[in-house]
Amino acid sequence: MCLVLIIRICLLPLFFSQMRATQRMQVLQPQIQRIQRKYAARKDPRSKEAMQREIMALQQRHNANPLGSCLLSLIQAPILCSLFYTLQSLPASAAGNAEPLSGIDRVMAGDIESSSFGVRIADSFGTVVSPQSHVVISVAVALMCLMLFAMQWLLIHRNTPKDAMDSPQFRTQKLTAFVFPAIYVVSGGTLPFGVLLYWLTNNLWNFGQTLCQLRWFPAPGSEAGERKAERDHEQENRHRAAFRIAVFGRRARGGRA
Repeated sequence: MCLVLIIRICLLPLFFSQMRATQRMQVLQPQIQRIQRKYAARKDPRSKEAMQREIMALQQRHNANPLGSCLLSLIQAPILCSLFYTLQSLPASAAGNAEPLSGIDRVMAGDIESSSFGVRIADSFGTVVSPQSHVVISVAVALMCLMLFAMQWLLIHRNTPKDAMDSPQFRTQKLTAFVFPAIYVVSGGTLPFGVLLYWLTNNLWNFGQTLCQLRWFPAPGSEAGERKAERDHEQENRHRAAFRIAVFGRRARGGRA
């Protein structure tokens, strides 16, 4: 859990860069759609290449990278795989049936493997026998699914431009809000509990980042974008009112003098 916090704090600059890249792509969507409609009736390879060139040139002019939103997941994937491999190797290392893993010798592997959060971190749903351990793992998986579903639902319903809600892509996105939690249910029973803790903490962090994204980096034309525009308008009015009060106050003091 501390590993998640350290990694995600280090990745905060990349998160803000990702949000800016995502916003630039969202702003360009109407222009990209116009280019796609321009070549919609042309099915030959040359026309498709021309369409891709126009889209890439548009993205380059506005410094928009369509892969910018994938960087966080790509960076974290090796960390998650390494954690899974380490936790899977702990029982064998602690029993002396495997070579020490990097700096983790037999004694340290035994200490780590025996540490417990209601369930030993190297155990999975299939290896535990007590009902209490099954309940703890089930609750962890349920919370993972709940956080992921809530995050997906907010992004789909609050951060999607209203003119895009009738598109086939939007219906596919709505389907993913149910598919990915279902994958968690299946995979959660095979993963070590330590990986589940990592994933759960990561999902909690992602949920918090989603709330920040909806407040400060919403998609233009979405419900969250309209709410931000209203907040910005109200804030601007407050600043103007405070400025007028300050100016009138100085004039009044000057008149009395």
